[in-house]
Formats: sequence, structure tokens, C-alpha cells
Amino acid sequence: MVDGASLITHGNELQQETALGTDPFATSSQTVRSPRAQNWRGQNIPCQTACPAGTDIPGYLEAIYQGDFTKAYEINLRDNVFPAVLGRVCSRPCEDVCRHGWPGNGEPVAICFSKRSAADFSAQPPVLLKPIFQKTGKRIAIIGAGVAGLSAARELALWGHNVTVFEKHTSPGGMLNQGIPMFRLPRLWIEREIAQITALNVDVRCGVAIGAEVTLAALLTDHDAVVMAAGTLRPNILSLPGSDLTGIEHGLHFLLQVNEFGRKEIGNKVIVIGGGYTALDCARTALRLGAETTIYYRRGIEDMMVLPGEVEEFRNEGGTLETRSAPHEFLHLAQRVSGAQFIRTMPGPVDSHGRSQPINMAGSEFEVATDSIILATGQFPQTAWIDASLKGALLNPDEWLRSGKSFATAQEKLFVAGDFALGASTLISAIGHAKHCARQVDRFLMRMDRLPETITVGPAFQSKSLRPGSTGRTADMNAIPLQFMPTLAKQQRTLTAEVETGFEPMTAKQEASRCYLCHYKFEIIDQKCILCDECINVKPVDGCIVEISALLRKDDGAIIGYKPVAQNKSDSLYYNRLWIDQNQCVRCGACEAVCPVNAITIQKVSATSCAGHAAASQ
Repeated sequence: MVDGASLITHGNELQQETALGTDPFATSSQTVRSPRAQNWRGQNIPCQTACPAGTDIPGYLEAIYQGDFTKAYEINLRDNVFPAVLGRVCSRPCEDVCRHGWPGNGEPVAICFSKRSAADFSAQPPVLLKPIFQKTGKRIAIIGAGVAGLSAARELALWGHNVTVFEKHTSPGGMLNQGIPMFRLPRLWIEREIAQITALNVDVRCGVAIGAEVTLAALLTDHDAVVMAAGTLRPNILSLPGSDLTGIEHGLHFLLQVNEFGRKEIGNKVIVIGGGYTALDCARTALRLGAETTIYYRRGIEDMMVLPGEVEEFRNEGGTLETRSAPHEFLHLAQRVSGAQFIRTMPGPVDSHGRSQPINMAGSEFEVATDSIILATGQFPQTAWIDASLKGALLNPDEWLRSGKSFATAQEKLFVAGDFALGASTLISAIGHAKHCARQVDRFLMRMDRLPETITVGPAFQSKSLRPGSTGRTADMNAIPLQFMPTLAKQQRTLTAEVETGFEPMTAKQEASRCYLCHYKFEIIDQKCILCDECINVKPVDGCIVEISALLRKDDGAIIGYKPVAQNKSDSLYYNRLWIDQNQCVRCGACEAVCPVNAITIQKVSATSCAGHAAASQ
């Protein structure tokens, strides 16, 4: 019996108890699904666990390595809804925890760029997922056609609901169109991936402002559920002397004007204040409009919330970065901004988020002349469109939701997805939050959990070109260096030319081959093992196969480590047993190939977290 949990095998609805030996999920020859698994921990597949959308990262990297870019794209599509988009602008939390980046292992796999390759080289026709359930007749309204709103819409459509998305702008996409510059994200990919959502009979109605053409209260009356996914469009304007001067604008307004309305004018000398994604987008856009551009940030460069390499590219394009500098006052000439006074800062106490709070250094003020100032200083949810009769139950005095980051609100039938609940976050966080919100909405509408989140353990994928039991990896692949993204020459960089030009197919395959394929588990069947040490003799990594006396488990049965063999073999804890440490295993299969009694098995472990996993492509 596995961890006391009932199992479902091969789609059989009969609940069964399955005895599979010492470590059952490793030795099963059948596909097993369970709501939990005794040997599953987040660190088993750290990249997938770190991804807010739960993307099957090793699954698509394996497909790329095998040269199947179309399959890799489809694997991505199940989870993150916008694979081509995220392959260009994802914040990459997965790469921060990649096992290849652990001490002594080298650089993390270029997971984001690999995701882009899956889109670049896959079949071009739109990829449509089949609905999981029959039509329910339930009507859902979603407010906002940004990443969160569209992700929730796709999930709910796959669950069989009728979904209408209301968007106040003239086109869907939210910050994808309005905030991210074309030189980072070509619009063709946005249009294609939104089309894959609307093709599921999702009705997107643009040019409809909630609170004007239709009220939130009316939507609640006319629909079975309503999801607020309106993003964070209320700018944070610094409360400093001169903040209302002509020539000072918020970064969201600046980017919207350039990206959506073709604005070409900006001052000759531009100051951007901030240290996040919006600051870099504004600064690099200003450079392309011909301005001498400097970013001023009140913390250190190590605290900047930007993509790896983005500051370097900004500097390569001619920009300047000044850190440890906080705005103090805005200067003017005839009611127009003429400069800014800054003050130097130093690191202060660490806050609850682990970030050092800057402290102003008395007497360190300095002034800088400028034509224009762009504030990339954050934004908040805009709530003016919410009916006055609903505000008391929904909003705190500061206009943040009383429900916080929760999916449900105090108002029946009303839910929240993405940044409207989280505050300004990342695209992948908004997608992940929206997917979980969709699950909550479906549970509310159907009064049951129709598709429980599960862990699936089954036979490993086998390519015809590989011997049975092999992943195709070798120990030599551990030494393959990180492949770097090629970029356009500085003189070729314009507002619309994509700076990062993408991997070539062979480069993409080589980079994907670096993945340790953590979704595979090589394990030893104790009953078969004859302790011949053949596997130990061929192990490529010190500690990947070890002698142990016992496994360490949590109360729920999850394996969290092991006890090494006691030095004194007369010790009662001594037990001559071999164990494959998943944190050291590089999935090369050398141990399995040499075992004379077939005591080593390979299984594939997958976490199923969304409707996309249950929907096959058409």
C-alpha cells in the first residue's frame, strides 16, 4: 500500500491497494496516479516546483533534446498558456533552483531560451487543446484580457464552461501589448497564442469598460461566476516636491503611448527612476527614441528585479545606471521639470521580505539636469470601476482587496485572478494564480473537485533510438557549457527589431541535453539486488549510489533522506543496502545497464496541476 493512499491504475476507476516493494513508486510497471506520493518532494523536480504554473520543464527539455520541438511546445502549452511569450520574457524562477546550478554543477540550464526554441521550431498552425468535460451551461465573466484573465479563461473553457472576457482596451493582451516593448516581444507571438485561447470558444469583447458600459453588479446578476483580472493599472506617483510637473510621467503611461499609439517623442536627456522590469523597459525604449538615458535606483544592482543580462544589454546600448540614489525633489523651470535632486543611500535593516531597506545619507544630495523623468516606481490595482455598493465588502481603505491574495472574495460568485490580487508581480506568477483561481471557480460551480491534482508514476518514455531503460543522457553531458543567447548588433537595434535572435536548432538541442531529467527516477529493488557492487563501480558521480542502513521519512511517509551504513557492522542499525540519491543522480543509466539481475528500474514521475494536462492537442 502506498502511503495509505488509494491508487488508480491505467484509468481503472476501481480503487486498488498496490504492493510494490520497499519503494513502490520506483518499481511499479504500471501507470499509477495518487493524490500524494511517499517519495515525492518538491526538490525531486525543483524547476517544476518553482514554476508558479507548474510547467513540466524536464518533459519539454527532453523533447527538445530528442529533436521534437512540436511536442515540446505542446507540453509547455498545457501549463503556462503562453509558451512563445514566456520563452522571451519569463522571470525564470525555475532557473534559480535548477540542479545544474547547484554548487559544483555549473550554470543552470537555459530553460527560458529553450522554451522559446520549442515555439520557434514547432509546427506553425495553432495548437488547440480539447475540452476535458462536456459543456456545463455555466456562464462566467472575466474582467481583463491580460495574461491572468486569458489564462483563467482558457482553463475554464477546457472545463466546459462558457467564458466571456471583457477588456477596456481595443485589443487583448494587457501588459503583453501595452507594457512590454516590441524589441523584447514580437506581437506576432502574442496574437498567435491568444488565438489558441479564443479558438476554444472564449468570447473576448474589447472596448468594454466595466463601470461604464456595464457594471460589476450587472455581471454578477447575469453570470454564474465573475473573475476580476484587471491587473495593476493605478500608478504609484512619488509624493515629492514637484511630482506634478510637466515632463514627469509614469512608466506604464510612457510604454502604452509608445507601444500602442506609436509615440516617438521624449526629451533629449531622460531620467528613469526605479529598478524593476518596467524601469529597464522604459530606459531601453527611451534610448531607441534617441535620448541620453540614466536609471537611478535607491538600492544596489544586486537588488534589481530584472532579467539576467538585461542591465548589461542596457549598458551595451549606451545607457547609464546609478545605484544607491533616491529621488529627493524634482526641480523645475516655468512649471516644467528641469532636473532632479537625489540623495545617496546605504543599506539599512532587512525587512520581512528579506530586502535591505535603504537609508538616506545626510549631506549627500546632488542634482541632475534633465528634460524628462519617467517613474517606474510600481503600481496598484485600479478599483474606481467597482460599484460603490460593493466597495465596502471588497476593499480596504487603501483600495487593496480585503481578500488579499485569495481567489474568492466576500461577495458570492466573485473571484480574483493575477495581479489584481497579488499586486504587481510577474507574468508566470499571474498565470499560476489564474490557473488555481479557475480550479476554485470550477469547484464552486460544480460543487465537487472534478479533476484532482495528482502525481503520476509510470514507465519511462522510450525513443526508438535508445535502448530500453535509457534516458539518452551520458555523464559527459554534465560538462556541456551553458549556451548563450545571440543578439543583434547595437546598430541594428530599433523599437521593433527583436534583440535576442534565438538559438539555432542544434544549439537548442545541445542546451536541452544539459538537463538532468529530474522527472526520471532510477531505483534499486532490494529483493532483487545481490550486492555485487557492479553499479557502484560504474557510478559517474560520487554519492549517486550509496550504502545505507535505513531511509528517513516524514510522518506522511515521504522519503527525506537516509542513514549511512554504520561504521561498526555489528551495530544493530547496520544493513547492507544500496540507495540511489536522487539529488546526485544524473540519469545516465550506467547503473541500470550494468546490473546483472535487472534490479534497477527507471520510472517517470509527473505532477499534474492543471486542466491542460488532461486536454490532448487536436
